[in-house]
Amino acid sequence: MNPTVCYRSFTPDLEVRSGGDGRTIAGIAVPWQIPKRVTSQLREQFAYGAFPRQLRAPHRVRFAREHVDLGGTLIGPTRMLRNDASGLYGEWYASKTPMGDETLELVKDGALYQLSVGFREAQNRHLGDGTVERVSADLFEVAVVQEGTYGDDAAVIEVRSMADALDQLLTPNLDRARQLVLAAFLPLPPPPFG
Repeated sequence: MNPTVCYRSFTPDLEVRSGGDGRTIAGIAVPWQIPKRVTSQLREQFAYGAFPRQLRAPHRVRFAREHVDLGGTLIGPTRMLRNDASGLYGEWYASKTPMGDETLELVKDGALYQLSVGFREAQNRHLGDGTVERVSADLFEVAVVQEGTYGDDAAVIEVRSMADALDQLLTPNLDRARQLVLAAFLPLPPPPFG
């Protein structure tokens, strides 16, 4: 039996940072444990950590402007996915293509700010209030869309450059680097008497 392919949209906070290449879009692709009415027959939410396989191989999750299988366009790769307290956080690169450039400008201008995910069902749980909780699923696509199912709960947080990403990576290690540099230039303590 083939798993059902589903699409869900969210409205996260998106931002484009200046400096560097400015082509990285970051945001919450899927909020955790926020029930939403998808259809008259379906109310669903995602359990914390519903996409464990994709955390190990984010490059396999395509990044699109609208969903590719629904007429959208591939605009780049997924660079990073992680479980945050509020949802599945991701960083995606908008390639230097006409659609990638247009998408970045629309995100910067605030015209596009919602995200949508394409996934295949894996394991569901039915809650007492009738909500279907997606315990695990296979994420295959994240798309920037005009209007999403989860509205402001799944949105772009920012667009940033590689320089911004490098700063984030290095800043937590700055104190340790200072200690190592100082240690290299300080005189060695005298040897113990023996």
